[in-house]
Amino acid sequence: MQIWLEVENFAKIEHARICINSYTVLVGPNNSGKTFLMQLVQGIYEKLTSLIDEETVNQLLKEEQEGHFKFNLTTSNIDILNKGINANLQKRKVEIMKEIFGKEIPTEKIYMQIVLEENEIYTFEILSLAQENIPSYMEAILQKAPFNVFSKIIQKDTGKGRISILYRGKQYEKIDDIITMNLSFLQHIPETFTSMIAHLIECGSLFLPASRTGIMLLYRDFFANRTDRDMVLSFSKEGKVEQTEKQSDLTKPVYEFLRFLLMYSEDEDKKEHYKEELQFFEGHVIEGHINAEKHGILSYTSKAQKDSRIPMYLASSMINEVAPIILAITSKNYFKRLIIDEVEASLHPQKQLELVRFFNRLNNKGMQLMISTHSDTFVSKLNNLYILSERVKANGEDILKKFNLEKADLTDTTNLFVFEFRNLENGKSVVNEIKPDKKMGYQFDLFTESAMQLYDEAVKIGEYSK
Repeated sequence: MQIWLEVENFAKIEHARICINSYTVLVGPNNSGKTFLMQLVQGIYEKLTSLIDEETVNQLLKEEQEGHFKFNLTTSNIDILNKGINANLQKRKVEIMKEIFGKEIPTEKIYMQIVLEENEIYTFEILSLAQENIPSYMEAILQKAPFNVFSKIIQKDTGKGRISILYRGKQYEKIDDIITMNLSFLQHIPETFTSMIAHLIECGSLFLPASRTGIMLLYRDFFANRTDRDMVLSFSKEGKVEQTEKQSDLTKPVYEFLRFLLMYSEDEDKKEHYKEELQFFEGHVIEGHINAEKHGILSYTSKAQKDSRIPMYLASSMINEVAPIILAITSKNYFKRLIIDEVEASLHPQKQLELVRFFNRLNNKGMQLMISTHSDTFVSKLNNLYILSERVKANGEDILKKFNLEKADLTDTTNLFVFEFRNLENGKSVVNEIKPDKKMGYQFDLFTESAMQLYDEAVKIGEYSK
C-alpha cells in the first residue's frame, strides 16, 4: 500500500505530489515549503477518521450473515475510499488548515490517493462470538482473552492484511451491561469500520520539529507558563460567560510534540522490540544512553562515564537533537511513522553517516519515515547505501564485509522516495520526485551545484597564487 498526498497552490508550494507512508526524504533550499508540507501530512493523518464518512463505508460494506459484517479493500474498490476521503478533504480544507496551522492557509487543492498493488487485499470484519465457526486465525485471541467484550487483530502476510473485531453475541443476553454495549456497538457499525480503516492507514504518527535542542530545554517551562493563558472568557449570544481554549501560538503538530515530551512514559516492550536498533544508536551515534528518570525527567550517560548521569540541559546539542527520536520509539504511545524536520541538525558529518544507517535499520524494522535535510553528507551516504543495496541484490551479501556493514544497514530500494524542492523566481516553489538510477543512484542537483560553485571558486583563488 502506498499513500500519496498532492497539493496545488498550498502556501508557497505551487505543486507537490509526495509519497507519505514509506521512507520519504525531502531535500531543498531554505524557505521552500518543506516544513509546511510535513506539518500538513501530520495534520491530515490525525484527521483521517473524520474524513472517512458513513456513506463511503456503506458502499463498501456487505452483511454476509446475521451478526457478521465484512468487506475487502482491493484494487477494484479502492476508488470508493479515495473518492470519499477527497470529497471531505476539499469540502473541509479551510477548517483543516485552521486546525493545523492556527490560521487560514491559501490552498487550491488537497488530494490523497491510496494505491494498492495488484494482489494486495485488506479484510475488515466484525464477528459475533455467538457464531459457531470462528475463523482459525482468531483462535489465539479467543484463548488469550475469552472474556473481552471485543478484541482486534492485524495480520500482515504477503500484501494481505486483516482487521477483525470480536463482540459478544446473543448467548450473553442475560448480562445487562453486555447487552447494552452490544446494542450500542451494533448501532454504529459504519463508525466502527471507519476507525478500523483509519487504524490501518494512520496507526500513529509524530512530527519532530527543527530546533529540538531549544524545545528539549524549554518545553516544561512552556506548559508551566500557559496555565493562565490556556483558557479565555467570552460571552455567548445569550449573554452567558463561556470558557474556550485559547489559540496556541504554535502549530498543532508542534504543540502535540511538546505534549508528547511532557507526557512521555517509557515502554519496556518497545525497548525490547527495538533492542538491536537502540544498541546501534547508543553505540554509533550518541555513544551513551538516554535515561528516563522519575516524573519524565531525562538524563544522559556517556559510555566514558557510566556512573554519571548528566541532566539534559547540560548535555550536548547533538544529544538533545536526537533524543526525541529515541523517546518516540520507546514511548507507550504507538507510532508507526516519524516525521522529522532537519535530521542532521547539530550532528558532525561522521555522525550523520551513522544516522543514515540507523534510519535504514529503523525502516527495515517497519517504522515509516519522512525526513527533511539540507546535508549533502546525509544524502550522499543514503545514496551510497541505495547503490550498495542494488549491488547486493545482484552479487550477494559477501560484499558487505568490504564496507564493514551489515544487511540491516541496507536500503529497501522499493520503499525509498526522494523529492526535491526548488524555489521559483515568482516566489513560489515546486516539488519534483528524483528518480534513481540503479547504477548511479540519486542525482542531487542542488548539492552538486553548490559543490561546483565551491570548486570553481577554489580554482579562481588558486590562479592568484601564481
